[in-house]
Formats: sequence, C-alpha cells, structure tokens
Amino acid sequence: MLLNVEKTTHANFDGYIEALKRLVRIPSISFDNFDQKFVQQSAEAVKAMFEEAGLKNVQLLLPPSGRATVYAESLTSPDKPTILLYAHHDVQPTMREALWNSAPFEPEIRGDRIYGRGTADDKAGIITHLAAFKQARELLGDKGPNLKFIIEGEEESGSAGFAEILREHAKLLKCDAVIVADLGNFAKGTPSITTTLRGMSAVNITLRSTKTPLHSGSWSGPIPDPAQALCRMIASLTDEHGNIAIPNFEDGLVPPTPEELESYRSLGYSEKTFRSESGVLNKVSLTVPEGEILESLWRRPSIVVTAMESGNRSSAGNVLQDCAYARIGIRLAPGMNADRCSQMLVDFLKAQVPNGLEFTAEIEDGANPFVTDTQHPFFRKMSEAMAQAYKNDTKFIGCGASIPGAELFRKTFGDIPILLTGLEDPECAAHGENESLYLPDFEAGIVAETLFFMSLA
Repeated sequence: MLLNVEKTTHANFDGYIEALKRLVRIPSISFDNFDQKFVQQSAEAVKAMFEEAGLKNVQLLLPPSGRATVYAESLTSPDKPTILLYAHHDVQPTMREALWNSAPFEPEIRGDRIYGRGTADDKAGIITHLAAFKQARELLGDKGPNLKFIIEGEEESGSAGFAEILREHAKLLKCDAVIVADLGNFAKGTPSITTTLRGMSAVNITLRSTKTPLHSGSWSGPIPDPAQALCRMIASLTDEHGNIAIPNFEDGLVPPTPEELESYRSLGYSEKTFRSESGVLNKVSLTVPEGEILESLWRRPSIVVTAMESGNRSSAGNVLQDCAYARIGIRLAPGMNADRCSQMLVDFLKAQVPNGLEFTAEIEDGANPFVTDTQHPFFRKMSEAMAQAYKNDTKFIGCGASIPGAELFRKTFGDIPILLTGLEDPECAAHGENESLYLPDFEAGIVAETLFFMSLA
C-alpha cells in the first residue's frame, strides 16, 4: 500500500506544486486595511479547484465579514467515518517587502523549498487535503471514508466569524473527526502531531495628554510625555526575569503532566538550536534555562508588545506628542481564559496610569487554549501513517501559537478527535519575510494523509 501511494504522489507531485503556486499568487490578506477582493478571489479559486476535482456540494459559506469559507464534500457511505478537513486560504501581510529575496506573491523554488506568502501557512494545507482525497479516491474508489472540506477565509485575522459559520452549518459539517492542517513538524523530516495550543488575545491601549501635538521646546516639562508614561506602564507587566506581574493572572493554569515533560525532553531540543532557529542575538540571554524552553513555548503564558506608536520615525521632529499607542498581545497556556485574562490586563494597566492621562482600551476577539486527548484510535492511525510516509518516528508536540478553530470545533461537535497536523517547520518563516515550504515534507504530508484515509477504509 505504501509503495502505491508513494508512486502515485510522486507521479502527480509537480501538478500539486503548480496548484499551490496558483493559490499563492493571490494576495489574500484578510486584514481590514487590505483590499478584500483578493480574499474573495482566493475563495473562488479554491472553489474552482474543488469542482474540477469532482467534489460535490461545493459552496461558499459567508461570515459577517464576507470573507468566504469554502465547503465541499465527498460522501461514500453512512457506514463509513466522516472526516472534516480544515485549512485556511487567507494569509498574513507580507511585512517588510524589501527583505524578501523574491516577490511574496510570485512563488519561486530555490533548492528544496518553495518561497512565497502562504506556501507553508496555509495554502499547502489545502493542496494536501485535496491531493490526499484524489489519491484515496483513485486507489479505493468508494471504499474510503466520507470527507468534508472547510477552508476558512479569515483565520489570520482572528476567525471572528468562524463560530457563526460552525453554528449555522453544524448539520452540514457534522463529522466523526477533524484534521486541522495548519500546524507543523518539530523539525524537517520529523512528522509531528500537535496536542496542545496556546490561546491568544490582544489589547489596544492609547494614552492621551493633550488635544494636539505641541512644540517640545515651548511646552515640555510641565506636561507628562504619554510615550514615556506608556513605556513605564508596559514595563510593569513583567518583572526583570520576564515573569508576568499581574496578580492571579495564571490562576487555573494546567501544568504539563510528567509524561508530557518527559516527551518534551525526549526531543533533545537545545538552547543552541533554539538560538539558531529564532535568530536571537549572541549576547541576549534567555529568560528560562535550556531545559524549560519547550515548556515555556508550549505551556506557559507570555505578554508581547506587538506594536508601539508615538509620532512617526520617518518624519520625527521636536514635538511633544499628544498620545501614545501600543498593541499588547497575550499568549495563554492551557487552563487560562482569553476574556478573563484580557480584562485583567486592561484593569492592571489602568491602575498604573500616571498624572491622570486619558486611558482607552480596546480588547480584540481572542481564542482560548486547546488540549486534546490522544487515546482515540485515529491518533494511532495517523501517527503510523505519518511514520511510514516520513520514514521517521512521529512525535507528539505542543505549539505556542493559536488556532481559534480547534476549540470551536470541539464546542460544535463535542469530544471528537481533532488531529492537528501541518507542514510548517522551524525554517519556514511563517508570518515573516521569505516564508517557504520544504518540498520533501510537502510530498510526505500528502502520502501520510492518503495512508490515513486508506486505513479507515
């Protein structure tokens, strides 16, 4: 069986790469300050691919934002399990385009990687699902499992309308398991299933001292500088070791089990590897010892300032600014709640405001952490399929990032298996400049998912 699947995948792989390139060329950035016609164009392109592949009931499901999710299905028999296949077709902004070595939306193969925004996150996930479906149908006919596809259009901007889509179309989407192809492997060639995700939230803070900017020579001194005040407030969020200083912020935190900690240690992850993969400068010391790096990334909360603004760097002058702004991101460990922690952060900062400055806060939609139980037989079947495809043992890992849909699937469908897979790796630069996909893992990922479908026949 493995040989047949490998042969079929290899014979069709160039076509799968071309299909990926077609999707990557569409700049489907799902943030409000970008042209949303491209998100619609991307949805239509996915829809056309599904129709061309012979999938049925292909349609666009629209959330309030209008950023379409694509649905399709291949139903074989009510006696067979139904697997819901998730990925997303929207992408992150390109960041600093001058740092890209090739145009972000002109995919280019260099060596064993293909470069372009959305290659790894997450348009390869779409093609993996589609390719595995086509191959399973070719090899099994109607003996394979029922497959349903749901390809979201606003995951990168927070999945604000995805809960409504799941709620409104719960009967259409009903399934026995979900494969979320939006994560990654611990390392190139190391197949991995993610079992925990951190949650996320973000708070937008503005401090204001005057009605308009003022001449710094004429007015500074008596009037507090909102930028300095905001910096002091932000600095109060953590201590000198990076520990969060908000009282009771980590109440409810679920620590990893001894078995999970042993699994983390078995990965042999070193500080040297972490520094190399993250690009930490040589003289910068980490906030945790080497043995706690993975636990810190996967099972502890963090607070990060993702943007700050007071004036403009390119047009800076001798001005006392009227206001200062910061966007503060929160990553939440299992057991924590996004709404509760966001409000606690706002309340803590508000209590630190000096000199009566005007304080405003806006809390963005968040996502709670996610933990899954790997005891269901589907996890064993997927683990075995991945080990065969990659010719390497499958690892169960955590992830410091967030997938809002994972917890939403659980709320919608109950306690069914939710398998978190994907094709990112430490070199892929997802969300950064020069995002790329490792092609050997792309091919192995298609083989693995095909084998998984065949194991359910």
